Amino acid sequence: MTGTDTTEKISILIVDDEPCVGDALKLVLESQGFDVVLATNGLDGINHARNRRFEFGVVDLFLTDISGFQVITDIRNLQPALPIVLITAHGSPNVFAQAQELGAIGGLAKPFPPAELLKLIDSHVDRSNDTA
Repeated sequence: MTGTDTTEKISILIVDDEPCVGDALKLVLESQGFDVVLATNGLDGINHARNRRFEFGVVDLFLTDISGFQVITDIRNLQPALPIVLITAHGSPNVFAQAQELGAIGGLAKPFPPAELLKLIDSHVDRSNDTA
């Protein structure tokens, strides 16, 4: 072993315009060793996805500029294999079904325990090469 760490952290994109939610998710995910980019509106999230590869995405449904559904659609066009989960305080089976039709892997109703999000990430992202 050379002592040089060549592994890269798994990158996660969070798109949420509520500072308390976005900041809390960022803190939790970074404490688990993820590299987190927080976008505070939909267009910013799409631009991040245009300029950088991510391994997982979290998108809020109701944003100040555009719908989370549009964000999911645009990000999936840029990164077709990216697993994205929709989060919303206004969740219903119909909302989550619509998100899945657009390419999301599922949805979480706010408030949700961080363990639920981590379980989704672990089931869709290979962390075996993300160890120091």
